Amino acid sequence: MASATPDNWTGRLAVTGMGLVTPVGLRADASCAALRAGVSRLASLPGLDIRKGEEEYGPVTGATVPGLTDGLLGVERLLAMMQPAFEEAIRDAGVEERRLGVFLGTSGSSPAGRVLNYDADVRDNLLASVPEDCHVERAKLIQSGRASVQKSLRSAAAALEAGAVDAVIIGAVDSWVSPHALRWLRREGRLAEYPRHTGGLPAEAAGFLVLETPESARARSARVYADIVASAGRQEQKRWGEASNATALTQAIQAVIGDVKDRHAVVVSDLDGERYRAMEWVMAEPKAMWYYNTLDHWNPADCVGDSGAAMGAVMLAWASMALHRGYAGAPNILCWGASNEGAREAVMLTTAGGNA
Repeated sequence: MASATPDNWTGRLAVTGMGLVTPVGLRADASCAALRAGVSRLASLPGLDIRKGEEEYGPVTGATVPGLTDGLLGVERLLAMMQPAFEEAIRDAGVEERRLGVFLGTSGSSPAGRVLNYDADVRDNLLASVPEDCHVERAKLIQSGRASVQKSLRSAAAALEAGAVDAVIIGAVDSWVSPHALRWLRREGRLAEYPRHTGGLPAEAAGFLVLETPESARARSARVYADIVASAGRQEQKRWGEASNATALTQAIQAVIGDVKDRHAVVVSDLDGERYRAMEWVMAEPKAMWYYNTLDHWNPADCVGDSGAAMGAVMLAWASMALHRGYAGAPNILCWGASNEGAREAVMLTTAGGNA
């Protein structure tokens, strides 16, 4: 039996498919294997030099998707990543003939002050990415930036529980490596430019996951990577970069941990090198987490940089694959994310068919 409010959901959703295009892989299995191995594609980005020292200038450090995005800008670049990731997720789950719902995370029409107006074009890209043999019955944009894919879980759960669709696809595509985006990040002080010693790692990616009810997955003998058992979101009132007591993130995490008491805790987050974001976790962790002996904190940005709205899909896919492959070292994984616009999201995943 599921329990839900606008900000909290508990129940069980089966992850039956995934597709990823990241700087370290053009498929989900390759991307997750590279993340597990610590393979990094961080390198110098063309298009903007920043101050590295008192008299030294050099390019920004970040990550791009190799091959697929070469020479492309704007919505064409996003489509080049979205299409293969979206189709991979559908084929991986084997849901071509089922009624599908799609909840697409986006940066918003003017993400964090960047006037890009991508949303209408991203929606058109999504329609162009749907294979001809698939049936999308319901689609919606979730405009919460870096936390949007995690936030979309509650909409996905509601659609499945209402019987409106047979399976749901959640995900996003985003890129922070265009000259326009890099200039905005520099202007806002978000890059590690001298004399600052911290800053984000601009990148790009696309990621999608297919979700079903466990009953639906069992009925068709589908492979299940992991189960999602709780999702919660809160809104941070402080502006990005201002000191806070991390109340919103703390409450979101507290709402999803339930009865988890793993002595070894595994956390996946979208920390990316910005001091403010790290300090928020430092403030939230002792108040929000259960008692544990050891903790592994995985940060995909260490390998693939910060891909904005797509980060939630990258994190959820990696956590699901780790549980499926058995290398997490624990039966549960906590994923949390934070957007520039204030959304704080937490999700609990557990081994398929297991107890959270």
